[in-house]
Amino acid sequence: MIKIFRYFNRKQWLYVAASILFVVIQVWLDLKLPDYMSGITTLVQTEGSAMSDILIQGGYMLMCALGSMVASIIVGFFAARVAAGLAQTLRNCVYDKTMDFSMEEIDRFSTASLINRTTNDVTQIQNLVAMGLQAIMKAPILAVWAVVKIAGKSWQWTAATVVAVFVLVVALAVTL
Repeated sequence: MIKIFRYFNRKQWLYVAASILFVVIQVWLDLKLPDYMSGITTLVQTEGSAMSDILIQGGYMLMCALGSMVASIIVGFFAARVAAGLAQTLRNCVYDKTMDFSMEEIDRFSTASLINRTTNDVTQIQNLVAMGLQAIMKAPILAVWAVVKIAGKSWQWTAATVVAVFVLVVALAVTL
């Protein structure tokens, strides 16, 4: 998989960097939501709290959710651009390699096999890169940031989260 990265051009690497930046923004906004919810819960339970204070906290919470959604859309855009550019490069490489075959080598491959290599296989790699830039990259950032954020509040929650992340990593390692 790492060999595929050598086919990225400078523009695609910039898109990857922008994707990482917006994933970090998205994770930060997602992890701010529980803080605002905690503030709202405290305000609701406190006697004499003004409704405007609750609405302000709810507004901040709503802005975080909308900001996270916008960041997610931007990450999706950059991921699609990177994946499509990579797919185009890979298809060009497959085409050039196929054109360099001798007649004897071409006879060893069926037309269906060559079409499959230029469409299905490259599309699978394209989808993997697009999903990788969105979900696979977000998961470890979210897990580490959540553990760090929880660490200051309660060691029990920190331990439970670390164990859950460990189990998730082991499960992914076994399935992959």
